[in-house]
Amino acid sequence: MASEAVKIAVCGCCGIWEECTLDYIGWVEEKYGGVWVCGLCEEAIKDEQARLGVEVGVALRLHAMFRETISSNKDDPPSGCVAHSLIQLIKKIISSSSTSPSPSPSSVNASLS
Repeated sequence: MASEAVKIAVCGCCGIWEECTLDYIGWVEEKYGGVWVCGLCEEAIKDEQARLGVEVGVALRLHAMFRETISSNKDDPPSGCVAHSLIQLIKKIISSSSTSPSPSPSSVNASLS
């Protein structure tokens, strides 16, 4: 069984790249008007379509505009941005764990009994 040739495809929305077969790249580009989109962006585009009841091209442009807004606001990300929220949570956990004393082995054993 001969393996099909693969090529690196770069998402037209977020810039992530994936190794894909040429047939798959062609199928995605045909579906999205000549633009290859990664699986994550494809799901976001499908959500936009379902939520707003718009054509694929409109949903693609809306998602691209959203991505542009997010990437242009790197210094001041929106409060609803999941990545920003996760980073803030991790910072909070790290800062609270570095300021609180580590439990002693005896206190850990006592809490387990």
